[in-house]
Parts: sequence; structure tokens; C-alpha cells
Amino acid sequence: MLPTSHHAPMNPPPGAVKGPLAEAFKAFMATADRMEASYSQLQGEVARLRRELEERNAALTQSLAENKHIRTALKRILDALPCGVIVLDANDGIVLVNPEAGRLLGAPADAASLLKQFPAHIQALLKTAIARDDEHEVTLDSEKTARWLSIRRTALHIEPSPDGAIGPDQFILILRDVTARKEAEQQRETSRNMLALGEMAAVLAHEIRNPLGSMELWTSVLERKAAVGEEEKYCVEHLQAGIRSLSATVNNVLQFHGHGSANHVRLQLRTVLQNGIAFIRPLAEQAGVKLEINMEIDNVVIDGDPNGLQQVILNLAINAFRHTPTGGSLTISARQHGKLAIVDFADTGEGIPEQDLAKVFDPGFSGSKQRPGLGLTICKRIMEQHRSTIRVQSRACNGTRFSLEFPVL
Repeated sequence: MLPTSHHAPMNPPPGAVKGPLAEAFKAFMATADRMEASYSQLQGEVARLRRELEERNAALTQSLAENKHIRTALKRILDALPCGVIVLDANDGIVLVNPEAGRLLGAPADAASLLKQFPAHIQALLKTAIARDDEHEVTLDSEKTARWLSIRRTALHIEPSPDGAIGPDQFILILRDVTARKEAEQQRETSRNMLALGEMAAVLAHEIRNPLGSMELWTSVLERKAAVGEEEKYCVEHLQAGIRSLSATVNNVLQFHGHGSANHVRLQLRTVLQNGIAFIRPLAEQAGVKLEINMEIDNVVIDGDPNGLQQVILNLAINAFRHTPTGGSLTISARQHGKLAIVDFADTGEGIPEQDLAKVFDPGFSGSKQRPGLGLTICKRIMEQHRSTIRVQSRACNGTRFSLEFPVL
């Protein structure tokens, strides 16, 4: 049997016969040496390929981890976007919906949902958006309020992904809630309309005030005529009440839209109140409300505008008569408390609910929800011009008290 060692050459024993056998043995040994070299080379190549495979596997694992990290980061970014994102395919299938899109549409953010699973109005909305190339705005009416959405459509012109998640015939819709902007635009439009109406009202008030003054003058003349009987006097008093009520409205409009300063002088508060009470007495008789007067001041002097203070008295009286049933009363009392002169208007009317007390001086507010006006707003503005204060106390069904506080000179 021939030796199989790979390290020592297989030489024929001494004295072996040379010949064909020796040549064959020599050729065999050369072939064995070449095979041994090829085997060693093959082992080296296998080791190199194994190292390359391990490196590529490691790189692939790292790439997969990075892709997973990127996908996670992109999903978090998509979920955190303040706008809605919807990806639709050509078969009305929803490929992707982020949470904001689901919130804006009032539907669950389920990427497996089909468009036909959405409510009918949402289906029509999205199909319309797919068919348009520009950005457009739509409104979604809900039970509580209307919301405005801006929708922009973009076609995805990319190569299809191997898993089919992204294809060439897909569209991305970007949804933004523009309700706040729409409401701001509506508020600006409302403000412009209100300003125009205010200017028109001021012009009309200026035009009406002069005829009203003439009518007031002539009714006063009629009232003083000796030949006027009781029935005619009754009619004149009601005519005076209507004119003075209308005059109060006109003056309120002019006060609200005017920017002039009041003409303040030293005034006897008692005289101002007496004149104001005489002016409102026809209104009290027309409303069937009893006037009760309680003056505990004599020579109290304040700094004020007599026309402005008469407007305050008129507005408070009209407000009391409007909310006091027939047979009720309005008590006007005045007293001095230290350095303040306090005038109270207390009625026995329906009162003001507690939740409305903080709003009674707001422009246009009305407790009756039917006759918004400016009377109490003007009262507060005039009192502020007098560096004085107006306060209100009331409870529902228990009457209302307005208190005017003037600094005494």
C-alpha cells in the first residue's frame, strides 16, 4: 500500500527497478501535489467568501435596522404633522391615513380602510379632491359647528415598490384646518358691515335729532296751554313719552359713535336729578310704573355734563320701565356717603340672572334676547367720562338696583 502523507514525497525504495511503473508513480505524485495545492487554494477562497458573506450579512442587518429606524421616525413625523395626509390608489383604496386626517374627517385613521367605508359626504369630498389639481376649500357641517378644510392634491410619480405599498397610480391629499382663518375673515367682514351700519346710523341720528327737538318743544307748548282738556293732556303726555324714548335712542347712537369730549361744569346734583325725573315722568305714566323719589341731599356739588347725566337718568329709567310689569315701581334715591354722592335706581322688575350680570354693559346685550340696545353701555361710558362709577345688583325675579357714585367737590 502506498503512503498517503502530504508532507513527505513518496520516493521509490532504494534499488527499485526503474521503468514504466516508476514513471507512473512519479506522475501520480505530481498530480497529488497539484491537488494538494488546489485544495489549499480552495480552502482560502472558501474562507474569503465566508468573510465577505458575514460582512454583507452584517451590512444588510444594519441596513434593515436603519430602514426600520427611518420608517419609525417617518411614521412618528407623519403622525405628529399638524396637517392631514391621505394616500389613495386608483381603486378607491386608502393606502395611508395619518391621525390628523382621521381627526379632521371624523373617521378612524385605518390604512386598511377603503374609501367606500367612509361616510357618503366624506367619499364625495375625497373623490372631488382626487379629480382636482388645485387647492380648494370645503366645509364640513357637524352638530356643534361648521369646520373648513383646505385640500391639496398631488400625484405620486414614483416607481412601484416591490411590496406594492406604493404604486404609480396613487394620489396624496394634504388637509389643513382653516376654520380659524375663515372665522377671522367672517369677523372682519362683520366688523366692516357693523362699521358701515354704525356710520349710517350716526348720519340718520343726526338728521332725526333736530326734528325730534322741534317735536319735543311743541308738545311742551301744548302741555302748558290752558285750553287743553284732560283727554288731550293724556294724549300729549303719551306723545312726549314716545318722543323722549326715541330721543334717548338717537342720543345713544350719537354717544356710541361720537368721539367728542363732554362739557363739564359745576352742578347741583339735586337739580340735575329733579330735571331728569321731570323728563322721565311721562314715560313712567305710559308704562304704568310708579315713580318714588327719596332725596337726602341738599347742596351736593359735582363736576359733570348736564346733558350726559340726563341721558344716564333717561337710559336707566327706560331700562327699568322695560323690565318692570305694570303696577311695579322705580325708586330713585340720592344720598351722600363721605366724599361720594350715591344715586340709586331700584325697580321691582324681573331682575337679571346671575350669569348675565357681567354682560349688562356690553354693547348690544339684552336680557330679554329680543331688544338689543346701547343704553347701559352709554351709561357706563358717560360715568367713566365723569370719573365716576356705575354698579349693578340684581337677582332673577327680585328686581334690579343700579348705583351711580360721583365724587363730591
